[in-house]
Amino acid sequence: MQPPEHAQKSKPDLRRHESARSVGVVERLVSALAREIAAGIWKPNETLPIESELSRRFSAGRNAVREAVKILAAKGLLRTERRTGTIVRPESYWNLLDSELLAWLLSASPDRELILNELSELRFMIEPAAASLAATHASAQEAMRIFEAYDKMEKDVSSPDNGACIEFQKLIFEASRNRFLNALTPAFGLLARINIETVIRSGNQPNRNLKEHRQIAEAISRRDPAGARH
Repeated sequence: MQPPEHAQKSKPDLRRHESARSVGVVERLVSALAREIAAGIWKPNETLPIESELSRRFSAGRNAVREAVKILAAKGLLRTERRTGTIVRPESYWNLLDSELLAWLLSASPDRELILNELSELRFMIEPAAASLAATHASAQEAMRIFEAYDKMEKDVSSPDNGACIEFQKLIFEASRNRFLNALTPAFGLLARINIETVIRSGNQPNRNLKEHRQIAEAISRRDPAGARH
């Protein structure tokens, strides 16, 4: 006798639910540990509590703790040693341009304003070079899409939505044909989002430098690398 159809489906549905719940626990644990490290609660070269203690503290299974440690190790925050345990790595090892790690830093680090300033400095150095490369390498279709993103920025100038501004930047980085520049897109997009949201919270309208953006889009369209460095 075959079991009812609903009974046959219940097991995979349950497994999917348990898998999703497990992923949620790991994400919560990764975020909590990362923010504590970013806040300086755990210092460089300091050893984290043992697995069972972390499991109790965060109400998470040991497998979730192990998975969270692996994720943070991949981002450069932690390293594991057989006899010593799990150790916090100095900031020089962190993948600071990982957008997830950057978000944790900006939400928990006491150096938030300094981090924003330093990221802005990097952006101001990099963006002109990316635009120049885009003017050299962009296809006609890519140049058109950059102009379309500019047009949307112009229409949405009074809107709190910063999607068009971020898309404009993303398209330029993609058109640069430089994989390393392209890898910076998430970090710079996060910075742009934070900057615009900060201005809006202050009661002002974001200044998106429309004239400058138009000049960049036009220079890319006419393949003028020097002009695109505006």
